[in-house]
Amino acid sequence: VACPANSLGINVPSLCTCNAGYAGTVAPTLTPPYYVSTCAPVACPTNSTGRDIIAGCTCAAGFQGATNVSASPPFWTSTCTAVSCPANSVGANLPSGCPCNAGYSGTIT
Repeated sequence: VACPANSLGINVPSLCTCNAGYAGTVAPTLTPPYYVSTCAPVACPTNSTGRDIIAGCTCAAGFQGATNVSASPPFWTSTCTAVSCPANSVGANLPSGCPCNAGYSGTIT
């Protein structure tokens, strides 16, 4: 029996593994379709948004970088990091808030 959707390998008896970006297992059985597959797309990483890593994830508001599919656990890579507060504001980064310095006004988003 060939490896099921979202997995790769020679065939089920020779063991199939979930595709990059998917987590789970493929196990042979004695009844049709002769395997059980739990390969499913993994959720987007922390500090990113989207349905799942296969559909695509983007860094959340206040973060910059990228996410990518990986064949190794946790089945994604992410460089989403918090954007530093701009000049004339105080604070560590945008997600934690960046109020304007004294003498300046406005909103930083």
